[in-house]
Amino acid sequence: MNKSIIVAELSANHNGSRQVAADTIRAAKRAGADAIKLQTYTADTITLDCSADDFKIKQGTIWDGKYLHDLYKEAYTPWEWHEELFRVAKEEGLVCFSSPFDKTAVDFLESLGNPI
Repeated sequence: MNKSIIVAELSANHNGSRQVAADTIRAAKRAGADAIKLQTYTADTITLDCSADDFKIKQGTIWDGKYLHDLYKEAYTPWEWHEELFRVAKEEGLVCFSSPFDKTAVDFLESLGNPI
């Protein structure tokens, strides 16, 4: 029998707090999630550090006026948190995985046993 699974996206929804990230994983479990997804990148691996107009956000969002590199630098999930977040998810009975954005992220995630 095929079964759908519910995946909660952590992404940058931690406001720069490791504790908020861990608490969000626990809340995802309580809400019925089966898995939690992170994103593994750094500002330098996802965009250029460029202050050209094309790299400035101006689409009617709360981030308007920021440059992409600055936004991603602020919003990313630090790699040194990943091991703990994977552990918290496992303790909660959740599958934890992450989307890598470059080869260094793939290598890093393989070292953590990223299942997907």
